[in-house]
Amino acid sequence: MPKPRIARSTKALDTLLGRRLREVRMEKGLSQAALGDAVGVSFQQIQKYERGTNRISASTLFAICQFLDCPIEKMFADLAPTPKRPTKR
Repeated sequence: MPKPRIARSTKALDTLLGRRLREVRMEKGLSQAALGDAVGVSFQQIQKYERGTNRISASTLFAICQFLDCPIEKMFADLAPTPKRPTKR
């Protein structure tokens, strides 16, 4: 039985998370370099996260939220639920 295909493009979600990341970072008065140093990535990588160019892994998002003292739920607030796909039986 073939594996179900999962869509690789979640550009809208990546962009939303990046926007939220930038908002919270700016509220805390941190530079991209300071945030990158704190979570172990370059400031260029933080730029890519904020633009939605690169996806933020779960572990990196968790580390970022811990450092920023921001509940992870805030990053996903106001998201419309995605419709579920029907399952094949």
